[in-house]
Amino acid sequence: MEDDKLLARAKNNAYALLRLRPRSEAELIARLKTKGHDSGVVGAIVEELKKKGLVDDAKFAQFWINSRMHLKPVGDYILKRELKTKGVSSATVEAALRSRGAEYDEYGAAKNIAMERFKRLGRIDRRKAAKRVYDFLLRRGFKYDCVRRVIEELMNLSYDD
Repeated sequence: MEDDKLLARAKNNAYALLRLRPRSEAELIARLKTKGHDSGVVGAIVEELKKKGLVDDAKFAQFWINSRMHLKPVGDYILKRELKTKGVSSATVEAALRSRGAEYDEYGAAKNIAMERFKRLGRIDRRKAAKRVYDFLLRRGFKYDCVRRVIEELMNLSYDD
């Protein structure tokens, strides 16, 4: 009787976490353990949720990449680091990044961010503004070649463009 209550409580906690947003398997396990649930109970619940398709690291990686592309674009380096900290395997991360390849234009995203940032820095020297935008894009995880191309294009534009 007591085991059934513990299992039901753990299951309710798992569903509540998944209602907020999709989660990776490792993330869900860690969150359930911090709530004080036994490892055996957590393992059984996660396996059940995996069979139902509610916990799937590949789907989670796709969700995470798509949401980051639309809400706060970052480069591949940052995406890889974020997904690895959420417990997604390297192979799953690489597959998710390859599958989104055609629909995501890293250069276009970097250029949009850079244009907005460059216009905000309109009162300072162009070279100093370009350096700040350059550093910002690298911190956001965009590839060096992409950032260099964007900065070269920005330097050829006027502030009014």
